[in-house]
Amino acid sequence: DFAAALLSKGKGAAFYIQPSTGTLEAFQQLTIEIAAYNNMWGEYQDNLVCKVGDLQPKLIPMQMTVKGCPIFLQVTGPQPEPPILRYSSLSRFGTQVSGGSPVLRRVQLNNPTPFDIRLDLKVYNLEPHDEKLLDLLVLFGDPFPLVDMAGNEAASSGGTSESEVLVELDARAIPCGSISPALESTDEKEISSQESTREKMISVLIQPHEGVPADSPYSVAPRQTVLPGGGSSDVFISFTPLVLPDAEAELCCDGLLLGFMSLDDKGVRMVPDKVRRAHGYNVPPVRVLMEAVLRHPLLEVEMDHDRGMVFYLVASDLLPARPFSGVLTDAVITQSLKLMNCTKVPLYFRLFLSTPSTPFSLSSTDLKKSTKTSHSKKEEGEQQLQHVLYPQQNMLVKVSFHTTLELLRCQHLPESQLLPGCQVLQLQNGERKLKFDQNLVIEHSNCTTQV
Repeated sequence: DFAAALLSKGKGAAFYIQPSTGTLEAFQQLTIEIAAYNNMWGEYQDNLVCKVGDLQPKLIPMQMTVKGCPIFLQVTGPQPEPPILRYSSLSRFGTQVSGGSPVLRRVQLNNPTPFDIRLDLKVYNLEPHDEKLLDLLVLFGDPFPLVDMAGNEAASSGGTSESEVLVELDARAIPCGSISPALESTDEKEISSQESTREKMISVLIQPHEGVPADSPYSVAPRQTVLPGGGSSDVFISFTPLVLPDAEAELCCDGLLLGFMSLDDKGVRMVPDKVRRAHGYNVPPVRVLMEAVLRHPLLEVEMDHDRGMVFYLVASDLLPARPFSGVLTDAVITQSLKLMNCTKVPLYFRLFLSTPSTPFSLSSTDLKKSTKTSHSKKEEGEQQLQHVLYPQQNMLVKVSFHTTLELLRCQHLPESQLLPGCQVLQLQNGERKLKFDQNLVIEHSNCTTQV
């Protein structure tokens, strides 16, 4: 379009004059319109040269300051509010299971400017009761040095990668009516000392308190990336769900990702008498808000009776309906229960009996909601059937009790040889009953169990 054509020379800003030439009649007044276009922050200055015939040209100074952050996400696009460029986006991780697997989001950052911009990414946790107002930063050397693939500071930049010390200022620590010595100073102090042939800089900055620097539950990789001029780069934001205490039903995790912009090319930072561009802490960073909600994995269990699943069987169930057909080897009675997912996140779980050797068995009526949990050939022998219920889905589970001749012999065994969960009840009339207690265990993907 027209603006892109004006900015195609890659200067970061352009002025359009209308009309740029013409004839000024006697006693005529003519209004000249000057439109400024930009796609890069900085302080710009130039001269509007006005030539009238053979007279000495008249120079009219022009100045323009562009503030803000030009980087934008693919899904949001840039904010059309020149000359102030703004950026703030939201990355939602939704509702996740407490202690579950990490969730990864790919974020594409676009650079519409003609210059390469290096981003140093930092993650902050937004705590609900954080009352701090300011951060006092003490910087040694370059606050954002170049780093290699391993995250170590490049040798050419000098110093160490630990170039920042954070001192948090609490408003309650400053007595009413007094001024903190740190606040009396200017926003930035630079103390330089000469040591051999290298100059070391110490900077003191006072910044608004953004949050608590952290690597959990949010993290970002890579921590440093270069966005080519007119191009883009991908970063990956990971959310690792924390383990919720049993007393808490829900936890909101809010985070903030800041991308501090640096210009490595000195020719981009400064064009004598034309352009001056700040970078690092002196320009607004890229801001990405992050949200997630943690909840306990919980399946609603619906049964026919409030007291649970109770099976009543008698030994005569082994007698066939037709006489003289012999005694049955197995009599089965089955009941059903329904599992429902009333949460907002898919729940992965396994079903098993607390004591597999008892006469109970279970089966699912919907095999489409079952998957294998093994992820490698080495684990093929240890594969276990895993079920998944998506939000608002339900599944019917059948539990069966098997009466066998061998089971009836348990009433004559000593207590030490009885099956786990089995009790022999002696009635007053001399009859004996066998009582079996068993639990159906729901094991969720975060290794928590629901009985």
